[in-house]
Amino acid sequence: MFADALRYPFADRTRVDGTATCLVALLVAVTLLRLAARLWPDLTFLAPAALGVVPLFAFFGLVGGVLAGDGFPSLATAETLRLAGRLLGVAAVYLLPAAVTVVAVAYVTATGTVPAVLTGVTTAMLATVALLVTVVCAYLLPVAAAVSVREGLRAGLRRDALGGAVSATYFLAWVGAAVLVVLSWSALAATISRSVAALLALGWCAYAHVAAAALVAEGVDRTHHW
Repeated sequence: MFADALRYPFADRTRVDGTATCLVALLVAVTLLRLAARLWPDLTFLAPAALGVVPLFAFFGLVGGVLAGDGFPSLATAETLRLAGRLLGVAAVYLLPAAVTVVAVAYVTATGTVPAVLTGVTTAMLATVALLVTVVCAYLLPVAAAVSVREGLRAGLRRDALGGAVSATYFLAWVGAAVLVVLSWSALAATISRSVAALLALGWCAYAHVAAAALVAEGVDRTHHW
């Protein structure tokens, strides 16, 4: 399963082209967003920022096709837009609790003001809770996203969409996918200010997300709940 997922982005010409398209989409998006950051706070930053959303949607749509088990969709189609919308929609729902928890704990830690209802609770305990919430949300998100891109956003948000998460096969697939994605984000964050290194990191990022999507799709397909 792991070997097949690692080979997926380069398994044939169609997949090579799809992975290359993901890289181009990321490259265009990062370029536009960096331009927007340079223009901030001038209102002209809105133009490149808005344009940067387009290649990001294309990237998520392509990855969504892999996660659905159907391979890369054609780029300029309604199917790509639909897959991107489903993937981003379910991600927003599942990551919101983690984001709210982390922001709340960061605020309490920074201000040193603990609400009366949490009297006796230390910041270390709050940080542990934030970490647990984040891990749980990150664990449930891929399986819900897989259901969403296959059956629709509503299906991905139903409780029975999480049935595959109890499988050991899905757990192993999630661990492998998480390692790929986190390493790619770390590489990109460390090299974002350097042109050549950032380009290599973007290539790794595109590869890692495609391989991770293929790994999760395979893990979900192998569970007994599907």
